[in-house]
Amino acid sequence: MELLKPIEYGTIPDILFIGNGINISYGGSSWDRVLAGLSTGEFDYDHYAIRQLPYSLQTIVISSDSVSDGMGDIAKELMPRKLCNEHSELLRGYLALPFDAILTTNYSYEIEVAENPEFNLSIGKASRYRITTKRGSSRQDQFGIYKYIKADKNNIWHIHGEAARPKSMVMGHYYYGRLLAEIQERVPEVIRSYKVSLKNKTAYQPKSWIDYFLISNVHIVGFGMDASEMDVWWLINCKKRNFRNYGKIHFYEPNLDNPNKYALKALTDIFNIECYTPKVNKSGYKKFYHDALEAVRENIRK
Repeated sequence: MELLKPIEYGTIPDILFIGNGINISYGGSSWDRVLAGLSTGEFDYDHYAIRQLPYSLQTIVISSDSVSDGMGDIAKELMPRKLCNEHSELLRGYLALPFDAILTTNYSYEIEVAENPEFNLSIGKASRYRITTKRGSSRQDQFGIYKYIKADKNNIWHIHGEAARPKSMVMGHYYYGRLLAEIQERVPEVIRSYKVSLKNKTAYQPKSWIDYFLISNVHIVGFGMDASEMDVWWLINCKKRNFRNYGKIHFYEPNLDNPNKYALKALTDIFNIECYTPKVNKSGYKKFYHDALEAVRENIRK
């Protein structure tokens, strides 16, 4: 067990919440490839009606309700791999910013490899990179809310699990439900302990990625905020209700003014999420992520 750096009284951390968008721009595994890996062939995963389901239910249909059976094969594809220079440099640009934590929904390890080209681990094996913040459980089997990876300088939290631990990968609806239950169990303790630190004007000791999400400025990049991400939306709602004066959410996502993103834009307005949303065509996403890096840097300066 290792303690995280305390958050000094009167300060609001900045964290990066990063999805798979940058990786897809450089040829990384997409959601379509994940579905193809889970498919039993019983149902057509390109069928329009199936595509209308939440992501967590798409996996149930495509796998014939055997999501866990396909996780091992998918994990092999998502293990650490060498990145092209442009991909690596872009990720290092984000990692060089003064974030207190990096949260990612990715199962794969592009962030770690960008920070440390020598980074490597094996499926199901212990790793010196994996650290737990909770006493009484090994760093290998601890549930992910208290476990992070330190490839070099940054603490990287795989909030939906990681490929080297296939059973930790949150995919199907059942797994999302279990994760949300763990989140809801942690939140009351964060509220209680954070209020105590404010009252006593003392530093706050974070223990999980949930702590960081609730009390920080959250910079969301490369994550589409789909409505099926019920754990993230629940936390956004919780942050608004209980931590509205302790950090903003910044969402860096192109084309939010398009009619097909009307519902998403409405949600960002309701939850007071600040949006950086230039117009971008399909060929412009690499440039967008470079521009978003500058926007993140400017928001941190503010």
